[in-house]
Amino acid sequence: MIRVRKVKSWLTAVVVGLGVVLGPMATPAQAASICNQQNQTPKAYMCLWINGVGNNRYVVHVGIDVHGLTLAQAQEYIDDPGDPFVVAAITRNDRVLFTIPLVGLGASAESGLSGDFEIEVPGSALNENTQGADSVRARVWLIDRDTNQVIQIYKSEPIAGVWS
Repeated sequence: MIRVRKVKSWLTAVVVGLGVVLGPMATPAQAASICNQQNQTPKAYMCLWINGVGNNRYVVHVGIDVHGLTLAQAQEYIDDPGDPFVVAAITRNDRVLFTIPLVGLGASAESGLSGDFEIEVPGSALNENTQGADSVRARVWLIDRDTNQVIQIYKSEPIAGVWS
């Protein structure tokens, strides 16, 4: 739980900082984030954020901490060949827009199994429909690579925005 508080505080500071830098012109499509507790077993805390970086390009980042695992269990997921997570950006109708590659993986007694995923995409990659605001979520599959069995699927709350 300690790591969750740090992630929440850090994420809040980043979002507030972006609001100061971007000023009143900031819109949800330029800098937006959502974090939520996932109550499936094993439980997880998950964040999705989308930040405009200019030239109609966006960085999409997903972070997840899977709790309820011992340090040894979390490390076993890491030691298996292949990544224990698969992450995708999805639409309101669960259609996959694109996958998000792993950029960091860790195990600890406090946060269990943790993963960070990030990709830079053009705004058109986030455009899920032809009219109005788009709704983008993240979906994370936790996979035991020893058996290739999906252990759990987590889905973030949506972020709404208009991306070109």
